[in-house]
Amino acid sequence: MMIKFRPDGVSAARYTALMGLLFAVSAALNWLESLFSAALPAGMRVGLSNIVVMLAILCINLPSALLLTVLKSSFVFLTRGATAGIMSLCGSLAAFCVTALLFRRTKASYILTSVLAAVAHSLGQLCAAWLLLGTSSVFAYSLILTASSSAAGVLTGIALKVIFPEMAKIFGGNRQ
Repeated sequence: MMIKFRPDGVSAARYTALMGLLFAVSAALNWLESLFSAALPAGMRVGLSNIVVMLAILCINLPSALLLTVLKSSFVFLTRGATAGIMSLCGSLAAFCVTALLFRRTKASYILTSVLAAVAHSLGQLCAAWLLLGTSSVFAYSLILTASSSAAGVLTGIALKVIFPEMAKIFGGNRQ
C-alpha cells in the first residue's frame, strides 16, 4: 500500500508550494514562540506551530500533517539540538495522534481537541525525558505540565477556531 500525500486534483507544484508555505509558517511560529518562552516556567511553550499541523489535518490529509510534524521536529533538532529534537518529535507525534483521532473520528471541538493534544504533547515529552534520563522522577513535573498544557491548548484552540474558516476557504476543509 502506497501512502498518498498529495490530494486528488492538486498539482504537484501547488502541493509543494502549499507544504513549503505551511512549514515556513510553522518554523516562523516556533521561532516567534521562542522569543517569549523565556518568560514562561521551565520548558513550557504555547505550541503555536501546532496550529499548522491541525490545519493540515483538517484541510489537506493525515500523511501531509504527519510530514509537517516530522519537519517541525527536524527544525527543532537543527536549531536547538538533539535532545530538544527528540523531545519535540515524541511530543509532536503524541499530539498528532490525538488530534488526528479526535478530528477524524469525533465531533470534538477545536478547543477540546487542542487541549487534549497539548496534554498528549507534554506526556510524550515526559516519556522521552524518562527514556533519555533513565529516571521516572521526570513525571513529578506532570501536574504542572498538564495544567500549563491545558491553558496553552485553550489558546491554540481559540486561535484555530478563529482562523480555520478563512483557511478552509483558501485550502479547502470540511469541518464546521
